[in-house]
Amino acid sequence: GILLFCRYRNIIMFMPLKFTRLKKFRKLAVTQFLSLMMFGMPQVGVAADGSLHLVSAENPGGLLEIKEEKVVGAYPSFFQEASRRSGVSIDYRIVPWSRAVKEAEGSENLMLFPFTRTAERENRFTWITPLKEDPICFASVEAQIDSLDDARKLKRVLVWRGTSHQAFLEKQGFTNLILVGNVKKVLQIFNASPDAAWYTVCDQAQLFFTAEGAGISAKIGTPVVNEAIWLAGGKSFVPPRGLKKFVQTIDALRGEKLLDKLLAEAAE
Repeated sequence: GILLFCRYRNIIMFMPLKFTRLKKFRKLAVTQFLSLMMFGMPQVGVAADGSLHLVSAENPGGLLEIKEEKVVGAYPSFFQEASRRSGVSIDYRIVPWSRAVKEAEGSENLMLFPFTRTAERENRFTWITPLKEDPICFASVEAQIDSLDDARKLKRVLVWRGTSHQAFLEKQGFTNLILVGNVKKVLQIFNASPDAAWYTVCDQAQLFFTAEGAGISAKIGTPVVNEAIWLAGGKSFVPPRGLKKFVQTIDALRGEKLLDKLLAEAAE
């Protein structure tokens, strides 16, 4: 078989196809193209029969990015390997994170990643399969911050907008939060106020700084919590054909620690 890659706007599709299906796919592709011309781009990318739709946001530092019309990074490499081994096609929808969460929650077929499983989210989403666990720390550039109490004393604590990190700190009573949506904003605040701290995945802060060429050496505090990271769908998620095989393959890859290896390579 072959692996077909294509992109239209922010829909990225990887479709493993057998040669015997090319004629069928060609007819399908022409039909879809005419539909796009008449009705515009659908909200979710359409791929070959049985494809799975993944939604997420760009995550710099080699985790998930769009470069030269391709989705690249540790997570895409992981899911592409699962697609290759299982023979189940996948496509990506890449949008801002808050939008990705909202779209997945209201969708019957979008699968969101990397998504933290929390008590507040438990009954709002369908939890498809675990991916990994992330230790969460405070990253700083001056004094190392090792606890919630240390962080409360700071004037500013940065946190990703619309994430489980924000929800956790708000539940802990933090009143000094600054919500950020990209690493450039984080760097801007650190340059103006180096006594701030950033609540994020322990091994990603320095990765982000390096990717932006910031020349900042992050001080990583003691992990505060560990978060379970999942592939998830909305409450009304309908398991599509091929999902069981895809999930079984992900479980096997998790046993091989493939995602951990890919993330470690991105951090080098």
